[in-house]
Amino acid sequence: MPHLQGFHYHATSIADGRPPLLLLHGSSRDETELPPLADTAVPGWQYLSLRGPIPWESGYAFFLRNPDRTLDQNDLALQTERLHAFIQAAIETGLLARPPILLGFSNGAIIAAALLIRDPDIAAGAILIRPLSPNPDAIIPQMPTKPVLILSGDRDDRRSPEDAVAITRQFRAAGADVTSRSSPTDHNLHEDEPAIIAQWLASRVFPLAHTRPPL
Repeated sequence: MPHLQGFHYHATSIADGRPPLLLLHGSSRDETELPPLADTAVPGWQYLSLRGPIPWESGYAFFLRNPDRTLDQNDLALQTERLHAFIQAAIETGLLARPPILLGFSNGAIIAAALLIRDPDIAAGAILIRPLSPNPDAIIPQMPTKPVLILSGDRDDRRSPEDAVAITRQFRAAGADVTSRSSPTDHNLHEDEPAIIAQWLASRVFPLAHTRPPL
């Protein structure tokens, strides 16, 4: 499997002017978790799917948690820098043609949010599925009109209703163009969410691309 900057990845080679998707899986999963979602939501859209660098249970994660499952802030900061360096190298080498849309689930959504807070210009936007704010009390950098989609589950036993509210409020305060949707589901994906992602990309990201997607 190819690797760059210590990350294993799987990438498609289609490039048509749209920002590629950078897929960031959840805890205990790997780079095979999210390509089916991308293929269902937006068939033919270029993506690069990363494997988290940290062995975790039966798979991998992008950063560590403390024993009480709170975020290990020191490791999250370290791994955010590491992922930031990967994206820069991927753009410099042509692996990514341009700053990507971050598509993160759970653990991957948290580090995707941390990346945007670290450097809003590193990505063209973000799809955050079941996220937590990396730091709910932080004042984050301005990112005017940055498109961000936040997807929560109204029966998610790993998140409280306030979690989606807090991260939505944070990014809106920074000027981001935030869409927040809740689905009747738990921590797992809901069957309607691929269509929600497709509709959001069509309305928020297609207009930002230099070329329109093929009909």
